[in-house]
Amino acid sequence: MEVYPLSYKGEEDQPIAFEIDNVYIRPGTIASLLKAIEGITDVRKEGFGGIPREIHVRFKYQGYDYVVWEPDGDNSRYCIGPDNPDECKISIRPIEEVFKRYRPSFFRQLLGDILSLRFLRFIS
Repeated sequence: MEVYPLSYKGEEDQPIAFEIDNVYIRPGTIASLLKAIEGITDVRKEGFGGIPREIHVRFKYQGYDYVVWEPDGDNSRYCIGPDNPDECKISIRPIEEVFKRYRPSFFRQLLGDILSLRFLRFIS
């Protein structure tokens, strides 16, 4: 999966947040991936009951509060990072690497490529 590091930096000049295309992954899958990462605890999905919300998943990483949110509730990407970036400056690289290695199912990949018009890059 393609990962987009955000510009603010943490310790050793490492990104403390990143974005991923939301068409290739669902919040439930994100929560499952997070639960398997060392140093992550208290993973919980948000937004039950069909009420749209910006925050989809909350979790703790090395004791800090983190969130998976969709800016403005209708963005094409999920942002994964600290709930309060001013308080947390630890590197998110270990989490980022898990999402880089993630591969959606064939059909989700195909659907994502169609919806995001990525298939056009192979035509030209």
